[in-house]
Amino acid sequence: MILTCPECATRFKIADDAIGANGRTVRCSQCSATWFVAAEPDVLALDEAEEVTEIREEIIRDPVENIGGKHATDTGADLDEIDDTRPHDDVGKNVADVGAHALIREQADRKKARRRIFGVGMIWLVTLAILALFALLAYVFRAPIVEKFPGTAPIYQAFGLEANAGGLTISIDKTSYGNNEGVPVLFVNGKVKNIDRKTRDVKMIKLSFKNEAGEVIASWVVEPAQSRLKPGKTLDFATQYPNPPIDAVKLAPNFVKETDARSEATKLSQ
Repeated sequence: MILTCPECATRFKIADDAIGANGRTVRCSQCSATWFVAAEPDVLALDEAEEVTEIREEIIRDPVENIGGKHATDTGADLDEIDDTRPHDDVGKNVADVGAHALIREQADRKKARRRIFGVGMIWLVTLAILALFALLAYVFRAPIVEKFPGTAPIYQAFGLEANAGGLTISIDKTSYGNNEGVPVLFVNGKVKNIDRKTRDVKMIKLSFKNEAGEVIASWVVEPAQSRLKPGKTLDFATQYPNPPIDAVKLAPNFVKETDARSEATKLSQ
């Protein structure tokens, strides 16, 4: 016989003869609700109806006791009065099965959640790794990239990185004023650096004075001490300029072609 709790709808399986001919009040082990279970209609005789009613009233008044040990209880009956206890074991087994299934579903849901979190984490990890790789390659090969795509130079400069199409950069380390036989002289110390991954030819260096408007008002050419520079190496240079313009506000270094350098050198010698 299958009993269903009217409160929580929990189902219990018990032996057909556990209720008896007079019926029995039982209690749900899940929600503690009590209700009366009558015998099957074909078991009761019509002339026993009045007796069943009286027994039912007596059962409701009496305390409810445990029948199945865990799942259903009756009154006025000990566990020994029920000959076959295996159906009650089935009730416990069914409830245990329900709990086991719920635990399995919970574990499966947790595994799915972990897999989703792991999948999202891997996507972000791979994405960040790809971006980091691109950033590294863009940094290492910045000279060829700027040489092929000159428009990328301002991007590198925005991040504070040196980038030059020729793979070489020029910087002014120090400037100072002195006097040479009564003539004021500007002394300049600078540096050429190879930021490329291959050896580069060092071109002539052109230093230009600029006024507040950014116009070149004077310039001269410096020949480097060596013509080739290995990757990552630096080359120092030193030069001087007599009688620097008084309206000069900036000294700008740059590389020039050899033909232009010779032209500038010729002008200065005249």
